[in-house]
Amino acid sequence: MDASRIAISYARFSSVAQAAGDSLRRQNDETVKYVTEHGLILDQHLSFRDLGVSAFDRSNIQRGALGSFLKAAQDGKVPVGATLIVESLDRLSRAQVLDALEVFIAILNVGLNIVTLIDRQRYSRESVAANFGQLLTSIVIMQRAHEESATKSSRGLQLWGQKKKLAVEHQTPMTRRSPRWVDADADRVYSLNPERTAVVRKILDMAERGVGNHTIIRTLHADGITAWSGTGKWQPSYIQKMLHSPALYGGIDIDGEITLGYYPPVIDKARFEYIAALRSERATTKNTNRKGVGVTNLFSGLLKCGYCGSSMNVAGYKEHARKEGRAPYERKYVACHGARIGATTCKMKMWFIDELEPALLFWLTSLDYGKLMNVGTATDLDTERQQLSLLESQTADAKLRIERTMTAIEEGASSMVPRLKQHEADAIRLAALAEKQRHRVIALASREGASASRMKGLVLLFRALKTTTDDTGRRLLREQLSAAVTSTVQRVVLYPAGRHVGGTKEDRFADVFFKNGAERRIEPGEL
Repeated sequence: MDASRIAISYARFSSVAQAAGDSLRRQNDETVKYVTEHGLILDQHLSFRDLGVSAFDRSNIQRGALGSFLKAAQDGKVPVGATLIVESLDRLSRAQVLDALEVFIAILNVGLNIVTLIDRQRYSRESVAANFGQLLTSIVIMQRAHEESATKSSRGLQLWGQKKKLAVEHQTPMTRRSPRWVDADADRVYSLNPERTAVVRKILDMAERGVGNHTIIRTLHADGITAWSGTGKWQPSYIQKMLHSPALYGGIDIDGEITLGYYPPVIDKARFEYIAALRSERATTKNTNRKGVGVTNLFSGLLKCGYCGSSMNVAGYKEHARKEGRAPYERKYVACHGARIGATTCKMKMWFIDELEPALLFWLTSLDYGKLMNVGTATDLDTERQQLSLLESQTADAKLRIERTMTAIEEGASSMVPRLKQHEADAIRLAALAEKQRHRVIALASREGASASRMKGLVLLFRALKTTTDDTGRRLLREQLSAAVTSTVQRVVLYPAGRHVGGTKEDRFADVFFKNGAERRIEPGEL
């Protein structure tokens, strides 16, 4: 086919809200009309769109379909001589005139023609070279398009800035958009949705008991609680986002600062930070297993080999049934990972999970946690608080350096711009470290009473586990057991064959190290 008869359509609008309007239909109808009038053939395979993509910030070039099309044309994948049809030049670009002109010239330089429907202009490399006035006209259109977008952007920023100021100073709602558990009326007055708030509280309760995101979702689905999205399926990413949202305690993040009293709170800030601290701490221990229907190892991430220091990992093997007519089953055990892969000279001594778990749990529930929690806690807490104070002071200093540098730039010291970027990066890094340290302090301060209480509840959880038969319920209980253990225990060093690796299981013992610095030995015969 003669390339000069090929027409390619490009439609674009910048706001997703325009999808409900007439913009796309108008652009399509005008394209079909032009193609029919001029005897062209519209190539549907090459035609493309950028819907809800801005041309002001060059998104349609950097990340959109126009950029991909231009690259394909430069790579010779678009027939030379074909005509690109657009409603107007501002559909191609609304960036600064030099950037817009670069896009315009690039399209012509690959041998394509451009037709603008609004004024029926046809541009080609030859026509622009022969008619300087046509080039000037295109530049004027580009400049006007940029100025219109810049004005709209400036007005929008000013309006949004005013809304943010009112939100910070008077807790005035900026929009009707709100978290899924918060309703907003026509006057942008927020209130808690009773039904959804009950679901949020259920999720918070599970998170505080140490239940992971995937098990929270399994529990919600098992209870017949559907998600608030169109699919009705809960997603781990949404649970994670919810549990990190300041809206839970009534706050909103505006330019990196939390404004309180904006939304009606579900919980207070102290409990929010406590749950966040517990989850942050548990994230470093890998105490749950996402896959499967159960948590295979309640002490995952805590068990170490006493002979070489390697991790003790779970494995299993098929064991033949001892009773007639019973099917073979898999028996789980922990063994030295270093010995398994040959990384150490240690011998792989097994310790069966069904023997280790109940013995360890029974021993843990028999401890006097009142005495145990008093060992080292105050000193550790003081140290962590001092570190938090240091990080907060460093963050404040970094913000002060940003303010001074910005003042210098405003006064004409443009050479300070690179330094400003470095100060901003430092401030972000220090603020993140301070937030993480704040969680450590909260967790440590809460651990004495909360950990003892949760550990004393191990017996009840363990009894409930024995009588629970459904998979979701068992996983829920085992994650709570695992979280209770990891809230207090730092590591458990196992000696499956006694003091020397050549011993027997009758000689086996374990050393338990707690997070507050206490240590206890489980003697042979207690396991």
